[in-house]
Amino acid sequence: MSLDKDVNINKKEETAAEETAVVFPYSVAVRFRDAAKPYSFGCYDDTIKKGNWVVVETQQGLEMGMAEADSMNVEKYGLRMPTRPVVRIATMADRRSYEENVHYEQDAYNICAEEIELLGLDMNLLNAQYTLDRSKILFIYLADQRVDFRELLKHLGARLHCRIELRQIGERDKAKMVGGIGLCGMECCCRRFKNHFDIISINMAKNQMLALNTEKLSGMCGKLMCCLKYEDDDYKALTEGLPKMGSQVEYEGGIYRITAMNVMSDEAKLENHQQVIFLSLADLREKAIPRKGVVMQKRNDGEKKEVIHRSGRQPEPASKAAHVSMELPSLAEKKERTPKQNQRSSSRNETKKEPRRTFGPGANNQNKDKEANNNRRNNDSRKRDNASRSKETAKSETKNVTVRTFGRKKTQEENK
Repeated sequence: MSLDKDVNINKKEETAAEETAVVFPYSVAVRFRDAAKPYSFGCYDDTIKKGNWVVVETQQGLEMGMAEADSMNVEKYGLRMPTRPVVRIATMADRRSYEENVHYEQDAYNICAEEIELLGLDMNLLNAQYTLDRSKILFIYLADQRVDFRELLKHLGARLHCRIELRQIGERDKAKMVGGIGLCGMECCCRRFKNHFDIISINMAKNQMLALNTEKLSGMCGKLMCCLKYEDDDYKALTEGLPKMGSQVEYEGGIYRITAMNVMSDEAKLENHQQVIFLSLADLREKAIPRKGVVMQKRNDGEKKEVIHRSGRQPEPASKAAHVSMELPSLAEKKERTPKQNQRSSSRNETKKEPRRTFGPGANNQNKDKEANNNRRNNDSRKRDNASRSKETAKSETKNVTVRTFGRKKTQEENK
């Protein structure tokens, strides 16, 4: 019985809370200055029309905004009523103070920027906002870490003489507040219609088979773009049951590697050393068998790959790329080396060989003698090679040189 009473009491409290929440018979959508979306407020007045300026009560205090639509009946449209009310339709005095606040906000912004520079705080001031009656001011700033602004509050309170609130935001909130044009050519989604930020990970780009280039995948805020979230569920559903990229599969008795996959065109590319096959994703999902630990055979240089299209699409024309081949010396050419070249190679190999070392009493002296003998032999072989090279170069120079003599005119006439 006690449990039933507790349940009934909780239900009564919930219904009472709902009844107290639903107080206003009409609802109005109000947009504030530099706001990305309108907010709904409750009122008792059904004469509020679209374009009227109204004074509303918010968490910050009294603020003024413009009605985005006519006041609507809650019971007729089944709207969920908010708790914040519309105080009144804006008067001329409200409009005048609203315009004056723009100049006061700029002065307060300059004062706060000066104090930040004097105190040497690591914070980037973005905006300053007064309430309608100028009883409170809100400073919005950007910072990488937490900032100790207690001294800053003392200086600002002495100069502004009102309540002061400092609010720290992140890079994505800054992009939402400032706005900008994205890579698609449209205004940023966070500025246009997004109410809250989703968690974006690099796995979403991998699911969509995009190039993992952070510059192309980043938005105005420097973080991963929010639009990666939009198509992530669709790509997961389309690629469900498919083998991974780069894996090996068995198809019609042959072993292939998946080198490309396009979900939008419903096509996959399988390739081995003999041929290339283009399949539809349905055939790849049903007929291909994944394999692990399979070693593919090597392809001969003279063989060419055969391209087979089984996805229903026409093959693309092959690109006329220049084929570059590197010719290596054959075994017969290696055997036809001159004896001098063989001697040089043998002498080089001898220098690379390390002398054998012995261990025991007197081993150090024996090792030193062997190393000295090896060094002498290597020096003698190098001297012989250098001498033979110098003789060959001298002979070649004497063959190619032609000697000419030029005499003076007087000596030529005397000889005649």
